[in-house]
Amino acid sequence: MEETPTADTRRLRGSNRNSFMILGILEAAWAPMIPFVKERFMLDEGQLGLLLLTSGLGAVLTMPFSGWLVSRFGPKLSVKVSGVIMSLALMGLALSPWLPLTVALLLFFGSTTVMLDVGSNVNAVIVENTLKRPLLSGFHGGYSLGTLFGAGLLAFLLTTGLGLNASAAALMILGLLVVLFGCNGLLTDIRKFEAEEKKEDAAEGAAGKKRFSIPPTIVVIGILCFIMYSSEGAVLSWSAVFAHEERGMDLESAGFIYTAFAITMTTMRFLGNTLVAKAGRRRVVFVGGLCVGIGFTLTLIPSLIAAIAGFALVGLGAANVVPQMVSFAGRVRGISVHAAVTFINAVGYSGILLGPVLIGLVAKHLSISAAFLGIACLCLAAAFTNWHIMRPGNPALRSE
Repeated sequence: MEETPTADTRRLRGSNRNSFMILGILEAAWAPMIPFVKERFMLDEGQLGLLLLTSGLGAVLTMPFSGWLVSRFGPKLSVKVSGVIMSLALMGLALSPWLPLTVALLLFFGSTTVMLDVGSNVNAVIVENTLKRPLLSGFHGGYSLGTLFGAGLLAFLLTTGLGLNASAAALMILGLLVVLFGCNGLLTDIRKFEAEEKKEDAAEGAAGKKRFSIPPTIVVIGILCFIMYSSEGAVLSWSAVFAHEERGMDLESAGFIYTAFAITMTTMRFLGNTLVAKAGRRRVVFVGGLCVGIGFTLTLIPSLIAAIAGFALVGLGAANVVPQMVSFAGRVRGISVHAAVTFINAVGYSGILLGPVLIGLVAKHLSISAAFLGIACLCLAAAFTNWHIMRPGNPALRSE
């Protein structure tokens, strides 16, 4: 496939980074709002876990259609429509005085989150495969920059006394501006790329697979994404509550503990393309998984400093694991890029669906720390599994 002209390439990459960034801004802005929602409706940990379930439920219900919608209407339209709805839903969550309305808004929030995520990732994998160089970590760096900015800005506005409603309004306006004016360079049609992809599979002997079959390697990647999404969701949904209830931070400042995670993740993602080019995807993913497991273990030390250091190490390790698994999935034979991304995100987002609930149940009967220990063990197992499936010469992969 011919490489896109330089000017178009810069515009395409910039828009793709912006689409990830707005996803991060809006998703992370929800984290500092969670303790306020918990107190507004007087929820215990188990009830909060069930409330957070609705966001994941919206994502999983939308996931089966997301890949088809992106393929049919293109990443650009999918990202713009979902970004607008997600921005409005965030504002609604700040204003909602009724629990049923909050549940409905979280369903919309989760649904549009996954549409924005799939549209951005499909666009990113196609761009990376077209230009034939590592780009996914840099694109996901846009997401991490968004999480850092979204959580940090909302937490800062709250500490100034601006109030939850006005602070959320500022984030909503920012979200609308970025999605409407910063994502115009995304691909409008990916069908030509998919046609070439099918020809490549036919040439490499993968054309005989059934249309809706899922290669075993993709299933494994999906399970690993489930674990990693659960770990990131644990930080997003529970770090502020953990900091407030188990480490004594006040509500207005608790959102800043997520910022430690976001800072290290953002930094490492912008270094990710260089790291992958020099050390290789396999080593980067393996070491990253180890860091995530060790980071969650550090949070068990009864110290606020240890908690901040632990979440910072989680961000350091997790930064390039998911982007490289998505990139790796795009090379698996016998399945289109949009179908591969849709499947692994469907399984991954079920981690966001179940993770907050399981953490809430464990926290209710034991503690949030006990839940974090379980996540640490799963992340360590994921690191060794990735080391195996990303071995050189894996026959399940398309040739470079």
